[in-house]
Amino acid sequence: MRKFLDTILGGITTGILGTLLGFLILGAYWSYSNSVELSYFIENIASRSLLYRDSILTISTLFNVGIFYVGIRAEWWRFCRGLLMVIMTTIPLIIYFQMQAGIS
Repeated sequence: MRKFLDTILGGITTGILGTLLGFLILGAYWSYSNSVELSYFIENIASRSLLYRDSILTISTLFNVGIFYVGIRAEWWRFCRGLLMVIMTTIPLIIYFQMQAGIS
């Protein structure tokens, strides 16, 4: 398992899964706080609301910072490189979503 994780592909895979997990945790928390179902959050807030897309992606991506810290502590340099590739890829998407919402 360590051999797979300490690769660039392992970091990219973990980064994508970490972003997805961060999104689901944020959605579950938001849904619980507002007494609605997770499907409402996904369909109406994340998909249709231009104002919140960038914030949702930012918070979902920040989940990877904790994973990155674990990778640094374990000295998995290739894993961290792949994880940073995912984080750096989301930055243009965040900027694009901000431009769409007209808040940049």
